[in-house]
Order: sequence, then C-alpha cells, then structure tokens
Amino acid sequence: MLFRSSAPFPPYELASRVCTLEREADYREVYERRGAEARAAILSLLGDEWSFDGKRVLDFGCGAGRTLRHFLPEAAAGAEIWGVDIDEPSIDWVAGSLCPPLHAARGAAEPPLPFGDGRFDLVWALSVFTHLVSPMRWLAELHRVLAPGGLLIATYMGRYNGEAFTHEAWDEERTGLVILRRDQGWEHGGPMVLM
Repeated sequence: MLFRSSAPFPPYELASRVCTLEREADYREVYERRGAEARAAILSLLGDEWSFDGKRVLDFGCGAGRTLRHFLPEAAAGAEIWGVDIDEPSIDWVAGSLCPPLHAARGAAEPPLPFGDGRFDLVWALSVFTHLVSPMRWLAELHRVLAPGGLLIATYMGRYNGEAFTHEAWDEERTGLVILRRDQGWEHGGPMVLM
C-alpha cells in the first residue's frame, strides 16, 4: 500500500512541469500516486535500518514537491528536509505551501548550491540528470554537499528511453552522453540528456 500525503496540491501548471499530466482526467490522483511511488522507491533503497531521525535531507530538483510532500511526517518529526529547484514558481509554491516543516531554496542552472560543505546525509535527484548537460559538475557539487558517508540516489534516462527517443539501438560501446533538445528552455523542461 502506498503512502498518501495530506499535503495540498500545486496548481496544474506547476504539477505538470514535474510529470506529464496532459491526458489525465484527475491530475491530483496521478501526481499523488507518482510521488508515493517515488517515496516507496527511495525507502526501499535506504533499507530498514535507515532512520530519518536527526538527518538532513535534500530533494535536488524537487519541482513543486511531488516527492517532497510525501516526507512531511519525517520533517514534522525532526528531520531537516530541503527541496531545491531552478524553477522559481515551483519553489515559491513549495515555500508557501509546504514550509514549515519542510525547507525550500531556489537553485541556479549551474553550481554551486546554496548550502555548505557536508550538510546532507541523504540527497535524491529524481529525473534531474535527465536535463543536465554538465552532469559531472553537478555530481561533484552533490558530493560536496553530502556529509561523509552520505548517500546519493539519482535517476537518469538510459537504454530504454534512449531507444525510444533516438530510434536507434542502444550500444553500450558507442553510447555515452547524448544531449537532445539542447536549446530547449527551462520553462519547457530544459534539455533532454541520455546516459
């Protein structure tokens, strides 16, 4: 059974920036389900021994809080949970609607993040590297803000998405970093990056 959040929903325009909702009859149900699935996936990767007690956590590329809103109980119980995003309307909505107990900060298109070295015990970046044309710079930046022994959970588009978008067979020996829609503006999701 998936966790359901009692948090408010962002307006459709912000929710659809995080996941495609154009053909959905009830965007809130889809937004809720996808956020709950992301929470479940994160928790499964952390394992049963993980505890949020006293931890500092960062949702890098949180959008309007699709996943972040499912961690309100942990934040209310004492975990310091932050969301950061480049999209000003989205992060403003998070700050105005989910903070406190969460925290929000606006990021930029290039490093650095507005946090000190070693600040976070856990960082997740769900479908963010999908849009970063300089992934190594951002990996180094996320490493900088991770505490010693901290964990990074990052997703990206690879083989299965690559074949769908490029209409070519995926070849591990030939395919590295493929940037599609390089000049697409951030208001339309930014570039699309396959790794």
